Amino acid sequence: MKKLTIMSIALLMFAATLEYPKMGLQQRAIAQTATPQPETPQPQTPQLQTPQIPIQTAPIQTPQPKADDPKNLGYVSAEFAEKISQQEIDQINANVETLLITQSCARCDLRGVKLVNIRLKNAIVTGADFSDANLSGSTFEISDFVNTNMAGTDLSGAQLIGARISNTNLRKANLTGTNLDGADLRFSDLRDANLSNANLRNANIDGASIDRASMGGTTMPDGSKKQ
Repeated sequence: MKKLTIMSIALLMFAATLEYPKMGLQQRAIAQTATPQPETPQPQTPQLQTPQIPIQTAPIQTPQPKADDPKNLGYVSAEFAEKISQQEIDQINANVETLLITQSCARCDLRGVKLVNIRLKNAIVTGADFSDANLSGSTFEISDFVNTNMAGTDLSGAQLIGARISNTNLRKANLTGTNLDGADLRFSDLRDANLSNANLRNANIDGASIDRASMGGTTMPDGSKKQ
């Protein structure tokens, strides 16, 4: 009985010796698979993004002509042409041509014309309308302007020697430096006109209205000069 017990213990010990290497191998295998390897984070290069700026193209605007824009100004100033029709402009241009060719255009519509530095002698424009015209530097020697409308007309530096300008509307006209030697200005309206440095020597201004007219340096009919 004692021998059997000893033999049983010996067999158990021998079996345990055989199982021990297998257990070591299993433990090593588990250790190798169970332990996760830490991952080293890889640095990421930031991508530069160029901002997209929307390009706005302004629409091309084709200028549209005004319905009443004059196509042919001719002798009419652009400023005055805005106030009248194309038909009126055409008529005024035709009147100017008549005046330049025949030296005469009585009772003609000559509003707003630009006749700078022209020369006419013995011209007849009786009853014509020269309002807002530019006749600066022009010569109208012994010409007839009786009963004309020259309100607001620019006659600065013009030569009107011996001209007949009686009963004429010259309100607010620019007569700066105008030579009116021997001119007939009887009963003309010169209110608010600019006669600075004008020459009125030998002119007839009987009955003329000169209220509020600028007359600094003006030579009067008797040869005296206004201060």
